[in-house]
Amino acid sequence: MIDLEIFTEEDFSRLIRWINSSDLLIQWAGPQQFTYPLTENQLNTYLRDGQGDNPKSKIFKVVSETMAVVGHIELGSINRVNGTASICRVLLDHEWRGKGICVEMVRRVLEIGFHQLNLRRIDLRVYAFNQAAIRCYERAGLVREGLLRKAQRVGDQYWDTVIMAILREEWS
Repeated sequence: MIDLEIFTEEDFSRLIRWINSSDLLIQWAGPQQFTYPLTENQLNTYLRDGQGDNPKSKIFKVVSETMAVVGHIELGSINRVNGTASICRVLLDHEWRGKGICVEMVRRVLEIGFHQLNLRRIDLRVYAFNQAAIRCYERAGLVREGLLRKAQRVGDQYWDTVIMAILREEWS
């Protein structure tokens, strides 16, 4: 149904177009690495983490069977010594939501992490109000491990963060 292909400079304009608000940028990337509006310079720096012999991340665009680019996903914070990584920066184009694509893209990234990189644990963080994403991650096999209450300030609000993970022996 989908393929994961390496995210390149040619994909910058699409991702910039998709990230159309500061709140969405924080939902996609957290508060650390990027500022709104997202720019090509920021994405060039981002790409460097996925390059070299031992990249810290694997950054993908998600391509449908019709060859349309429908999403973005990253396997980041790759730690080969500990055998761990984090799924992050998951985004699905609005038009493609509700079709099961998110579950499939998460499963594909888990397959890469467990089979190609021989990881033993993959986790993620998601804001608690994003129930659609949490359901997607649960369908892909991740389990809730914890809640960081009021962990992220966004404007005048504080967002709770859910921690989820899956171990290699739980992966089917």
